[in-house]
Amino acid sequence: MIYKWKEANLLVSLLASALGGEAVTVPQDTDFENLYALATLQKVEAMICEGLSKAQGVPREVLSRFETAYKKEVVAQYIRQAEGNKILNAFEINGIDCMPLKGWVLQNLYPNPAMRYMCDMDILFKPEQSADVRRVLEALEYLPTELGGNPEVYQKKPIMNIEMHKAIVRDDTGHFDTNWERAVPVKNCAHTFAMTNEDCYIYMIAHLYKHFIGGGTGVRSVCDVELFLRNYEAALDWDYIDSRLENSGFLTFERQVKALCRLWFHAGEADEALVAFSKKMLFSGVFGTAEIAAENAAKHAVQAMPGKSVKSKKLFYYLTLLFPALSVMQDIYPVLKKLPVLLPVFWLVRGVQLLFGSHKGAKKIRAQTGAVSQADIDKDF
Repeated sequence: MIYKWKEANLLVSLLASALGGEAVTVPQDTDFENLYALATLQKVEAMICEGLSKAQGVPREVLSRFETAYKKEVVAQYIRQAEGNKILNAFEINGIDCMPLKGWVLQNLYPNPAMRYMCDMDILFKPEQSADVRRVLEALEYLPTELGGNPEVYQKKPIMNIEMHKAIVRDDTGHFDTNWERAVPVKNCAHTFAMTNEDCYIYMIAHLYKHFIGGGTGVRSVCDVELFLRNYEAALDWDYIDSRLENSGFLTFERQVKALCRLWFHAGEADEALVAFSKKMLFSGVFGTAEIAAENAAKHAVQAMPGKSVKSKKLFYYLTLLFPALSVMQDIYPVLKKLPVLLPVFWLVRGVQLLFGSHKGAKKIRAQTGAVSQADIDKDF
């Protein structure tokens, strides 16, 4: 489906209304099928339902369709909340240090937690407790589907998907490698921790950036940032945040995200670059699209490489793809955790796959990297 700019703008207005803004008057010529498809792409049917319930000019059958989606999410939210609490309680009882991340934390900022769609429950834990984590989750009837890598994944049908993270966002500063040192115990808990609000914001931006350059990210991420700022902005240590974001290379991106929050939720001003940024957020799904992934990954990765010319930057980029650090290679090829001496062999394997492989992903990387121009790398986004 081709998503329309008019309905995309209406979607933003309805999101703003759902998050505490004024009621919206819906134009009579609205393509409601397109609006529903865009809301579904973005996984914000529940929020749009809230906005439409306050709006004028909404046909009853349209509202009923969104209400059905909202009710399903309320049921799913009830299950996730009960299961999530059960898991955290079991970890606490069994002495497993853990830190819930992302949606589990941010859902409570919404007027109704069911408005915040959550595909996975993400939890940070200490790698040395991996066996204990498996024992506890299997006792709770979760089946391991991916073990050994990062994250380790467990599932319980119909909807529960648990991602157990040994580490979170990597950057050149290693800021999140020391995350446990700054963690704060949750009230009345000895083994359940939370990030400081400053680290939570930095992580939110870093994670958003990772998805943005990797394939695009949806409007829900912008809603998360907006609600977090509404609740905590005045009390945050912005000198600490800005210095960390600048060191990690995320500061310019963070400024753009905040500008987008002002545009969407506070009638802020928009220049050409911000409008383009807004469109990328609106027309990529909650997990991005393959087309945007290929485009952004190549442009941003090449842009970050040393060198003055696009040719030299591309060369350095290919070298980083061919010869990643041991920690990265261990995530791709878990056997290297036991036999790191085989690193050169697996560099060769990876090189053959990337340079000569017929896999669509390898072909796309080669094609998109080759298409990057000097003008592309001169842009911020």
